[in-house]
Amino acid sequence: MAKPRPFVIAPDNHGDLQDNVSVAAIHRFMDDFKPDLVIHLGDCWDFRSLRRGASDEDQSGSLEDDVRIGMEFFDQFFSHGKERYFLRGNHDQRAWSLLGSTKGMVRDYCQELVNKIEGACKRKKVKMLPYDSDLGVLEIGELRCIHGYHHGIGACRQHANVYRNSFFGHIHSIESAPVPAHKPAEARSIGCLCRRDIDYINAKTAKLRWGNGWAYGWIFDNGNYVSYQARKINDQFHVGTQFKTY
Repeated sequence: MAKPRPFVIAPDNHGDLQDNVSVAAIHRFMDDFKPDLVIHLGDCWDFRSLRRGASDEDQSGSLEDDVRIGMEFFDQFFSHGKERYFLRGNHDQRAWSLLGSTKGMVRDYCQELVNKIEGACKRKKVKMLPYDSDLGVLEIGELRCIHGYHHGIGACRQHANVYRNSFFGHIHSIESAPVPAHKPAEARSIGCLCRRDIDYINAKTAKLRWGNGWAYGWIFDNGNYVSYQARKINDQFHVGTQFKTY
C-alpha cells in the first residue's frame, strides 16, 4: 500500500485583512508538515473597493496593500507541495466580474489584476478553478473542496446536501454538519485566516461565529482520507503532524 499523501487546505485570508498570528502559524506548520497536496479555498484577496454596491468612499480606497499582501501569502503558501490548487472565491472573482465594466479605467485595472493572478498561478504551477457552483468544485478521490455558495446558520447543512463530504470556507466559521446518507456525508467549514475586526462587517453579529484555522490530513491511494481541524485558541494552534494506522 502506498504511503498516504499529506495535504493542507487553507481558507480565506483576505489580503491585507489577514490575521497575522494565523498566517504565521500556517506557514510554520507547512514547513514542518511538508504537504504533498496544497489547496487554497479562495478569497486570497479582499478587493473590497471592487464589490458591487461599494460606496464612493470605498471605491476610492487603494488596493495596493491588499494586492501585495495577498500575493505574498499566495507565493509562500504555494511554495509547498507537488500538486497545487487555487479555487477563486467570491472576493477574488470581483476582478473577473468587472472585466466587462463600461468604465474603461476599472476594466483596465481589473485586467491587470487578472493578469497578475494568472501569472502567479503559472509561475507557481497552480491550477486555478473559477468561482462557480459546478465548475469550481475540486475532487481528488473522495476529497471534495469548494469555496462556498451558501450563507448563514444553515450553510454547512446546505453544502452537505449538495456536495456531500466537502470542505469549504466562505462563512469563516469552524463547524460541520452531517446529512442522512447510506455512506457518511458531512460538510466542514474550516474557518478563515483573516481578522474579525473588519470595518464593513463590524455591525454584523455573524462575525461572532468566525474562527481562525485550516484543515489538514492525509489522503490514501484509494481516494479515502482522514482530516483534522487546526483552530486558534488564545493566539496559539495545537496540531499533530504525525500519522499512524492501528
